[in-house]
Amino acid sequence: MEYLDPLQVETLQQFITITSWPENDIEGAIQMLTVCQWNVELALTRYFDEGPLRPNPNGPPPRPPTPPPIIAPRLPTPTPRTIAPRPSFLTSAITSIILFPLSVVSKLAHSAYYIFAMLFPFLPRLTGLYPANLGAARSQRRSINPRDTAARFIRDFEEEVGQSDVLAFFEGGYTQALDQAKRELRFLIVLLQSDEHDDTTKFNKEVLTNPDVAKFIKEHDIILWGGNVRESEAYQVANALSCTRYPFLGVIAHTPASTSHPSAMSIHARLQGYMPASSLLANLNTAISRHEPILGRIRAERSEQEAARAIRAAQDSAYEASLAADRERERVREEQERIEQERAAEQERIEQEKRDLEARKEAYKKWRAAQIKSQMVEFVGAPPPGVKVARISIRLTSGDRIVTRFLADKQSIEDVYGFVECYDLLHPPAESLTPHLLAESTTSAAASEAAAAEKPENYTHTYKFNLVSPMPRFVLPVDSNKLICDEKTLWPNGNLIVEEVEEND
Repeated sequence: MEYLDPLQVETLQQFITITSWPENDIEGAIQMLTVCQWNVELALTRYFDEGPLRPNPNGPPPRPPTPPPIIAPRLPTPTPRTIAPRPSFLTSAITSIILFPLSVVSKLAHSAYYIFAMLFPFLPRLTGLYPANLGAARSQRRSINPRDTAARFIRDFEEEVGQSDVLAFFEGGYTQALDQAKRELRFLIVLLQSDEHDDTTKFNKEVLTNPDVAKFIKEHDIILWGGNVRESEAYQVANALSCTRYPFLGVIAHTPASTSHPSAMSIHARLQGYMPASSLLANLNTAISRHEPILGRIRAERSEQEAARAIRAAQDSAYEASLAADRERERVREEQERIEQERAAEQERIEQEKRDLEARKEAYKKWRAAQIKSQMVEFVGAPPPGVKVARISIRLTSGDRIVTRFLADKQSIEDVYGFVECYDLLHPPAESLTPHLLAESTTSAAASEAAAAEKPENYTHTYKFNLVSPMPRFVLPVDSNKLICDEKTLWPNGNLIVEEVEEND
C-alpha cells in the first residue's frame, strides 16, 4: 500500500469497510478498485453483483466479519438507458407461450423455498438467498440518482400515510446518511420496506406516524433514512444488512471497538416485521441507551481534541503574532539605528565642512595678513613724496581704539576690512613708533612671509562685521575696486566703528 496516494488509501479503506473484504487479500481489493478505475461506487456495485474479482486460493480462508455487520454500499452512477425495439405481436405471443411453463415452475420453486425458509431459518444463511428479497430483486428498478430515489420514497410515504413532515427523512443516499452519522457521531435508523408485504401500510400508518415514535427520533437527533427494496440502492442495503423480513429497521452507529477499522459504522439492532409502537420504542430505547455512553465518550474525546487543536491553533497564532511583533520591533530598531547613523554621518559631514571652512578661513586670514603686512611696511615712518596717506581711527568691538595709516591711492576699502579681520595676526605698530624701529631685515621678512603664504582655493571670504562711519552714519561697502582716497569719509582722515553682523539661522 506504500505506492498508493492518500486518496486511493481512503477509497481502499472505505471499500474494505463496506464489503468486509478479507484482510489477507488486500491486493485483491486493490485489483478490484483498479479495474473499476478507483470508482468506489462502481466497485461496490460490481462486488455485490458478481462477487470478488479474483479470489486468492493460496491465502488462508477469509476471516469472518466481526460483529456488528458492515453497512451497504453507495448507489452506482446510473448508466444511459438504451431502448430496444418493440417486438411484434406474434413474437411476443410465441415468447409468452414458451416462457409460461418456466414462469410457473419458477413461482412454484420460489413458494417452496419460501416455505422451507420459514420452517428452517438456517437455510437462508447457508444459501445466501433470503426469500424476502427474491421478489424485490425481480421488481427492482433501474438505478437512478440516490437523492431522487430518496425524494420519491418520501413522497410515496407521505401519500400513503396521508400526512406530510411527520418524520424528517434524510434527503439523500444511504452512503451520504452513513457518512453524516459517522462524522457527527449520531445514530442512523435504516428503514427498509417492500410493497409485497401487507404489513407495510399498516406499519407506516400506525407505528411510524405515532407521535411518540416521531418525538423519540427527534429528541435523540437520529438520522432516519428510508428505502423501498424495489430500488437498486435499498435492495443492496437489504442484502448487506442480512434483511429477512419486512418492514425492517436497523440502528447503526459509530463503533470504535473494531480493531481492524477503528472508525467503522456497525448495526446495533435489527427490528424486523410488524410490531406495535410501544415495542418499537422499547427496542429502540434499549439499543440507543446501550450505545449512547460510548458515543458520548467519543464525542467528549473529539471535543477535547477539537479544544486541544483550537488551543494549539491559538498558541501558534499567538506565537506567530509574537514573532511578527519581534520582527517589527527589530525592523523599527534597525530603522532607528539607520536613521541615527545617517543623522550622525550628516552631522559629521556638517562638522567636517565647518572645520574645513574654518581651516580655509584661517589660511585666508594668514594670506591676507601677509599681504597687508607687506603693504604696511612700505610706509612706516614718513611717507615718500607724492604718496597719499590716510589716517584712520578704528574702534573695535572690544572697545579698543587703534589708529593706523593706509596708502589712500593704492589700497581699497576692502583692504581696510581685511586689516580689521586680520588684526589679531597683524598687531601693526602704533602711530607713535618712529621709522627707525623697523629695520631692513623686518621689511625683508614681511615680504618673504607674503610670498610664502598662499590663497586657499575654492574659498570666498565673507566678513561678519560692518565698518560704519558715525557722523553721519554710513556703512562702508566691501569694495575692492574703490580706493580709500575716493571715499570722502576716509580721506584724508576717517573715523570708523566695527559693528558685528547678526547671522540669520
